Amino acid sequence: MNTHAAAFMVRDLTAISEDDAVLEAVRVMYSQRISGIPVVRDNWYLVGYLSETDILRAAVPTYLEVLAQSTFLEDSEGSFLDRLKVLAHRKVSDFMSVNLIAVEPTTSLMTVADLMLRKRIKRLPVSENGKLVGIIDRGAFCEFMMEAETFDERTGNKR
Repeated sequence: MNTHAAAFMVRDLTAISEDDAVLEAVRVMYSQRISGIPVVRDNWYLVGYLSETDILRAAVPTYLEVLAQSTFLEDSEGSFLDRLKVLAHRKVSDFMSVNLIAVEPTTSLMTVADLMLRKRIKRLPVSENGKLVGIIDRGAFCEFMMEAETFDERTGNKR
């Protein structure tokens, strides 16, 4: 049995533009209950990915920024929330990951699973000739287990 990424991917092309505001991306992610979203240009050309981690990383001050503050940790929570507010109106392109990890529809599922584990990826874009065609979510493997439990491979019927 040689199953490929295309069999597990969802063809839901929920995506954002690199010119969208971060707040708009967060609204889409929140409404869709997803932890990250592909960033595309015209004709669904995949150019990046924005995750909750990217947003939090941008809002948390670096070690050097903290050391440079004269009041060191006095109001760190307030400044963190202020940074989130400012971040909301900036462009997605300022914070998206451009070192994109994506797979082709013909990539083996073993390779997909290994990549997701090694790189700690929750949602993996699937692209064909640079264009977004789907997404694989880690939950797809658990869904497969549940469906396989009710399917008899010998007869092709549900148990």
